[in-house]
Amino acid sequence: MADQGNLYQKLIMAAQDRLDRAQPLPDTLEDLARQADLDPAEAIRCFANMEELREGLLYHSVVLLNDALRRGMVGAASRRPDRQLRSLAHSYSEWASANPTLFRLLNEGLNAPMTEDSALYRFTISMRDLFERKFQEMCDLQILDPKTDLRRLILMLHCLVRGGNSVIVEQATDPWLGERERLSPTIAAEIFDDFLDCVIATHAPRARLAISETLN
Repeated sequence: MADQGNLYQKLIMAAQDRLDRAQPLPDTLEDLARQADLDPAEAIRCFANMEELREGLLYHSVVLLNDALRRGMVGAASRRPDRQLRSLAHSYSEWASANPTLFRLLNEGLNAPMTEDSALYRFTISMRDLFERKFQEMCDLQILDPKTDLRRLILMLHCLVRGGNSVIVEQATDPWLGERERLSPTIAAEIFDDFLDCVIATHAPRARLAISETLN
């Protein structure tokens, strides 16, 4: 009998390989196992059906993306929350570009109903909580006015990310975009930088705004 952990990874990799080659997943787990030269009887010890395998793929994607985002936060080499968020955004866009198949899968999952015990739901809530904490830290450090409506900022950011995700995934067939307007990782990260710059400029503490207006 094959090691179950090893078999789990082989099934995940087999499914990802088919998606990477723009091939649809088989209708049944047994068919996927046969195509990957794995024992169908042992495959169902890891996943009951293709829906469970899809959840496994999403979990695999979330783990990889989380690792990339963690490295991005550490790579900021700064305790300033705004710099940490900029670094995180760069890591996010770079990961999306380097992993188009998994990113498309994540985007599809984000635009579908999620159960509260799913990896994607937990990831979504953790990202929302992370941005809330970092925006609050920006208020505490007087980067933003303490009276800033953080819920509104989170909603604006949510719209930006959801829209950006769809553009990244669909840009090859999006008639709005020309050949020179493809959303590269650099451009995607710069859009987030512009968003954060506007947030900071709009919601700077009043004292700092007064000084700025005096100097101008």
